[in-house]
Amino acid sequence: MYRAATLSCLALLLLLAPFEPRAVAQDAAAERLFTEALRILKTGDGNGALKELELLVQQFPTDRLAPKALLQVADIRRAQGDNDGTRKALERLRSDYGRSLESAAAFVRQAEIETEQARRRSDLEEARATFRRVPLLYGRATYPNLTDRVRARIRVGEISLQLGDNATAVAELLAAVEDEPASNLTGRARLLLGTALTRSGEWVAAAEVLQRLATEADATTSTENEREAAIRLLSLIHRRIIRPQSGSSPFLTATRYPASGIQLKEPSGVAAAEDGRLLIVDPRLPLVALIDADGSFLESIALRDAERPGWSLGAAFTVTASRIVLPFVDQESPQFLEPIPGKEKPLKDLLAAERGQFGDWFILAKGWRSLLIFQSSRQGQELLATSKPEPKDVAQDFLGRIYVLDGKGKQVLRVGVDRRQADIVLKGNWKRPTALALDPLGNIYILDRGNRIIEMFDSSGQKQASLGPSLGGGIELRAPVDLTVDGSGRLFIADSKLPFIVLLD
Repeated sequence: MYRAATLSCLALLLLLAPFEPRAVAQDAAAERLFTEALRILKTGDGNGALKELELLVQQFPTDRLAPKALLQVADIRRAQGDNDGTRKALERLRSDYGRSLESAAAFVRQAEIETEQARRRSDLEEARATFRRVPLLYGRATYPNLTDRVRARIRVGEISLQLGDNATAVAELLAAVEDEPASNLTGRARLLLGTALTRSGEWVAAAEVLQRLATEADATTSTENEREAAIRLLSLIHRRIIRPQSGSSPFLTATRYPASGIQLKEPSGVAAAEDGRLLIVDPRLPLVALIDADGSFLESIALRDAERPGWSLGAAFTVTASRIVLPFVDQESPQFLEPIPGKEKPLKDLLAAERGQFGDWFILAKGWRSLLIFQSSRQGQELLATSKPEPKDVAQDFLGRIYVLDGKGKQVLRVGVDRRQADIVLKGNWKRPTALALDPLGNIYILDRGNRIIEMFDSSGQKQASLGPSLGGGIELRAPVDLTVDGSGRLFIADSKLPFIVLLD
């Protein structure tokens, strides 16, 4: 039967033989247009490439290259900042080529745009819904090796973690790891799955997933950065969960942090990135220095009025008296205006800052007994104004909630993700609370300069440890001013009367 059907098809092709050269010519023409567009694109001429690609789609809409060309059009338009052109290209891909691999990519591209443009939680939920359509519409039975389906599942898991929906995160990431073919996305899925399981309290299962990733030998399924991140999270689990459960202190040693290449005089601020890189401020030098996770010097700049440093979306920043400086990024430093309608007065005497997950800046400044939030440098408003705190420091947890250390009330206030409500997370018996930090598990660290101690609390406000003034190893706190925690749970302290950074491990 199969042989008869094949012969019938061949016969039909013979009958249509006079038209075959034209079909071949069309295929060849589409191929030439596509190849030429890619050649032009490599020269940096996006508009020239668009002409070739759009001509291909217009003249040969049924050619196999048409959806590929349309996806290229969307990517070029997006790179050019043409949101309307990008949207139209993606919509046409989904409507006219709904069963193609490129249409699945169109859903992913659209969801990525929605994520980038998100300004509130509801925007993230809409982006997640768009991502979730991909595994529903492009199942494994028809599309067994669809990379964009895996990518969509990972992004669903990632956004779910931002939203605090650990159950959805675990389900989608587990599917990406166990139900999908191994790929260069597998390592990312395992890392996020380990994070989701840890936050759900399933740290044993998390450790198994992370250990497998950390010892992964196949470079095609994970990167070195992903394996290092897994090791950091395993270290955090050991330091903050396993040690306390076994009756040990979360911190066993105190040492001088080996920041090679610089000799500190009077450090006033320290901030750790998740990967262990350290930003150190010393106004006496004056210096803002970036140190690698192993203690080796990376780079520095001279900055006279630097206050507290921090990290924003992977980039280092430093608060100065008049603005926020991004010292190692080629980007203009924002200067903010006081949130007073009708006035154009620059905000001065900045103390500390944190950048939210939607790009908003949360700033503390002298003379303002409130938390200031800025959607842009010119659009600010007050939060916590009715409670009139005496804010000393600000931090953010993994859900995007903002924490404020209130020196007068001797308490920590937490602003919800809706920015409308604030709760008292914990109250202390501190003499002069000065600095606040959070680790990736939500543990809270308070530096009390008056008593020269550091206190650690869990996310519910229960005290877990108290350290200082004597830390062991011949180190005693004298005038501690700032503290920070990296992604593996190491605690760093800046003391203005010690010419080095203290590391608690």
